[in-house]
Amino acid sequence: MKALYTNLEDDNYQMLEMLSGVKGVKKNYIVNEALRYYFNVIKTIPEEFILKPITITEEEYERIEKESQPTKALQRLIRGN
Repeated sequence: MKALYTNLEDDNYQMLEMLSGVKGVKKNYIVNEALRYYFNVIKTIPEEFILKPITITEEEYERIEKESQPTKALQRLIRGN
């Protein structure tokens, strides 16, 4: 087994810590499983079908959340008024 030292983004590290604690497994195991999964995906699924994760800011999330609320006109239309 080879050692790999890397820097993780804070949110990834926090998720790794949380998952390790909840599952009761070592972080090394989780990282190896994640890499095994990733390598399997890129070998078996064409790249154009793999969706890349995106990051949005809290402001963007709030705007999306606000825009997802139905307008009063749409509410009236659905009610049949």
